[in-house]
Amino acid sequence: MSVLFLLLCGIILALIIAAISSPFWRKDPTNTMLVSEQAAQDQEREDLKVEREVLSHSLQELEVELAQGRLEPEDYSRLKATDERRLLHVLDRLEALKPESTAEQTPSASTPLPRTSWAAAVIPGLLVLVLSSGIYGYLHERTIPNLVDLRTQMGTDAPDPLKMVARLEARLRENPDDLQGQVMAGRSYMALERIEDAKRAWSKVLELDPRNHEGHFHLGVILVETRKFDDPEMFQTALAHFDKVIADLPTQPGVNWYRGLVLWYLKRYRETEEAWATAFKNLDPGSQDAQFVKAALAKLRAGETPF
Repeated sequence: MSVLFLLLCGIILALIIAAISSPFWRKDPTNTMLVSEQAAQDQEREDLKVEREVLSHSLQELEVELAQGRLEPEDYSRLKATDERRLLHVLDRLEALKPESTAEQTPSASTPLPRTSWAAAVIPGLLVLVLSSGIYGYLHERTIPNLVDLRTQMGTDAPDPLKMVARLEARLRENPDDLQGQVMAGRSYMALERIEDAKRAWSKVLELDPRNHEGHFHLGVILVETRKFDDPEMFQTALAHFDKVIADLPTQPGVNWYRGLVLWYLKRYRETEEAWATAFKNLDPGSQDAQFVKAALAKLRAGETPF
């Protein structure tokens, strides 16, 4: 009997110890949810950073393809609007996902432990199962709106340029050293013919990236198109901008045309002919731009004013 009594006491004692110690080995469901949510946000942030770089590269490629005549203007406008709209969404989401500086909230050491019962050995397993299903549903509900929003962002409707510029300006006031933001602002100002704002944006681009091809090209164009009189020093400044682009993109037709134009004003006619011939070779022969350059070349070679 004594052996049976001791065995029964041992079983009862083990059950009591398990019930009392269950709060220490039971997982905190709140902490589990927070960790899962943070992991999902970290992964989303990394994915968005990759997408931001891809979109930035895509926008640069569109500029090159348009200038080389490999892309029609209407296709360029549509693709550019789509990429810029998606890029704005990505930047907004990255801004929202910035880690907060506040300290993580942790349970106080003085927080009383929850009361236990004889059912404590069963409840933790059920609780973990319920919470796992809840976390999966929570993350699934977050994913569906993101996919719907992505479809909306990739739609064919063009964005309101004024609203887009207002958002860009607000972003750049907080972070004026955002290179891609300044590039997008420069393009938008050019489209809206806000030339002084465009000039400031492209100047900031070159301050951040002195070798930026687009910045040099647009500043050179602004100098040529907004001149009040034919100042040789101004033409030399514009030529310096175009030369920086030509050094890396020697066959780029848009830059060669403007470079030839500046050289013509500087009375360097042989170099003008070379620049315009290069531009013509890299344009679609059937395009209006190619016909325009061809006519200018013919007049130049005949000793006439080419435009």
